[in-house]
Amino acid sequence: MARRPTIAAMPVKSIVMAVVLSGWLIAAVVAFMIVAYASFFGIAVVGIVIWFVSARMDLEQDGAGAVGVGISPGFIAQQVKTKAEMSHAERAALRGQRALEALSTRFFRHLGIALTLIGVGGFLYFQL
Repeated sequence: MARRPTIAAMPVKSIVMAVVLSGWLIAAVVAFMIVAYASFFGIAVVGIVIWFVSARMDLEQDGAGAVGVGISPGFIAQQVKTKAEMSHAERAALRGQRALEALSTRFFRHLGIALTLIGVGGFLYFQL
């Protein structure tokens, strides 16, 4: 007789993906509710939130939580030491990763700006 897989037998990646997709579903429902109740003003609010998050991610690209937190000289020295000890291939990989992060951040920043402008424009159009 075949055994049914248990939760312990499921790969961890599947569980993480289920949690991530559930989070995206909840975020999508919240965004839909904001837009449904507030119309174009809601679109502008969602755009501003996306714009804020992308700006925050852009500021934090060099260190986890470095913005708004007291940065100690030891932290900066550790970053410089780590970068100095990297091989050429590791530096190239890090540069490529940061370029991809910058491209993604730029896309979402422009999406946030566009949603904000569409929301404000639509709100003003229907108010006049």
